[in-house]
Amino acid sequence: MLIKAVGFDIGHTLVKHKSPLSWKIHYPDALKKVMHDCQIDEKADRLDLAAAILSKYNTRENYREHEVSSNTIFKEIFDAWGQSHEKIQLAKKSFYGFFQTDVEYFDDTVSTLKALFSKGILLGFLSDAAYGMDNEYLLKDIEEIRHYFSSGFTSVDVGFRKPNPHGFKILVEAFGVPPSQILFVGDEEKDIIGANNFGMISILVNKSPNERKWGQHHTIKNLSEIVTSIIPMIG
Repeated sequence: MLIKAVGFDIGHTLVKHKSPLSWKIHYPDALKKVMHDCQIDEKADRLDLAAAILSKYNTRENYREHEVSSNTIFKEIFDAWGQSHEKIQLAKKSFYGFFQTDVEYFDDTVSTLKALFSKGILLGFLSDAAYGMDNEYLLKDIEEIRHYFSSGFTSVDVGFRKPNPHGFKILVEAFGVPPSQILFVGDEEKDIIGANNFGMISILVNKSPNERKWGQHHTIKNLSEIVTSIIPMIG
């Protein structure tokens, strides 16, 4: 069997964040920045109202597969604050920007993509957006490596979050390759379940010392193993 394409999750697979997977601990500071940038009076009750709304859309707490747009979330926050919607775009830039100041690539991200690309293997991504994050913000995380990808989609694009099959279907169709000849690489259970359910070869990136058994076909600690071990082993 010849591997013809590789799909990737983005966060904590291709790029690393100092922020935790759940942003809840940073709600107050992020919201204070939003209020400052939008010239909205900072009040404790406003912070509490906005934090409660964000928690409702926090998929680490409240599972959902249908995606919700950033406009829906921020309109709800601004309504709770008694504010007009005219500064919502500024609010989104402020909020999402707060969590993007600490993003960097893993040491072997660029070299792995370059090696796969040089072999003629198609590359793509399928990534869930945090709090409906617009692509203009989410894809900043990979702007320096975006040229390696022939296709890529976020949950905002497809309307569903992993492991819903819709996003995997769209990615496979964009590749134009049978699922059995595609690796999908991610760091979470939803990546593995979604890839397996769609007939792809699932690769779990596990940098934790704890063993994780989510039904993945292969487990790696570093992305470079895709080139040095996984593809040579599969053929």
